[in-house]
Amino acid sequence: MASRWRVLAMALRHRLLRMIGRPVDPFADTPSGLSLSPSARHFADYDRVALGLRFQALKPDDPQLWQRQARAKLAELSGYRREASVPYSVGEQRFALPDGLLRRRIYLRAREGVDIPVHLVQPENASGPLPVMLCLQGTNSGAHISWGEARYPADLEKGNGDYAIALQAAQRGYMAVAIEQSCFGERGERQIRPRSAAPCVDATMHALLLGRSLIGERCSDVSAVIDWLQAEATGLQIDPARIHAMGHSAGGSVALFAAALDERIAAVLACGCIGYIRDTIGRRRDDQGQNVIPGILNWLEMADILGLVAPRPLASVAGAADPIWPGEGARAVFAEAGEIYARLGATGRLQLQIEPGGHRFRPAKSWESLRIALDKDF
Repeated sequence: MASRWRVLAMALRHRLLRMIGRPVDPFADTPSGLSLSPSARHFADYDRVALGLRFQALKPDDPQLWQRQARAKLAELSGYRREASVPYSVGEQRFALPDGLLRRRIYLRAREGVDIPVHLVQPENASGPLPVMLCLQGTNSGAHISWGEARYPADLEKGNGDYAIALQAAQRGYMAVAIEQSCFGERGERQIRPRSAAPCVDATMHALLLGRSLIGERCSDVSAVIDWLQAEATGLQIDPARIHAMGHSAGGSVALFAAALDERIAAVLACGCIGYIRDTIGRRRDDQGQNVIPGILNWLEMADILGLVAPRPLASVAGAADPIWPGEGARAVFAEAGEIYARLGATGRLQLQIEPGGHRFRPAKSWESLRIALDKDF
């Protein structure tokens, strides 16, 4: 058995080498030219995946029939489902916000084990019927950022208002509906002890055990909220035909996939979240699994997901230097999805802007992109 001092000396040497940028490889004597990393198997298979429903390969005569088939397959793979019953409220509170805005916090019971906090933000004296914007935050501390509230020190870094998307939507005439997504904010994991450090990984793994995905569950929640909005449309003074969705990063992914699965979403603004699956989440570190859908590459790529939104307006803004969702990747996906939009006579409803910089939400450009897609002023 190695002496305690030898173990300590080896650990110290490894730590010092890491500090100066020279990490130790205990297997430096491995012959070159071998495919030993787990990713090598996956990268090799990416070139041979079936993509059995890819629009670009099939060139279907009937794009709408393709949409029905692809949408059904996406729902199956992701574990997305619509509940038979409409959610009901199990509690409501009201809070005043600056600039004459009102926030209503409502807890919706969607099904056993699923209560969804939603926050309605609008002017106190608003009269309808109002269009609705479903506001979906990305990977951060919760929906409270949507109306500019800080509950954690890190929230103060977002205090410039760029991520206060519910306020932005309300100021543009929407009833903003900020949905607390599974794993964030009030819906963070509290039952498991101990929990994983990354907030979404436990839910991702447990969903997989049931044949579902986290993004499929989140999209199911979005549809449940839409069920409730439509059922309460008269009392809420909203226009159920004008329900839009928006988000950035992980929030943009949910907005996009929810619109692909639920045709009641009339328009979508999905930023900082678009690129080919094989080039993005398939080739980088992923300690969350938020967007992983088992088996999706046997059937669909990201351009097909965009194509499931057609002919409805779809807008996005990407950062040219975004290391997570690079702008050039978004451009390539939009170019491919453009064929589907063209086949459905909706070319002008697909809008992408690429801006300098990295992974962040750009309010002015994002709303401008949506305005162009909708062909209307805010």
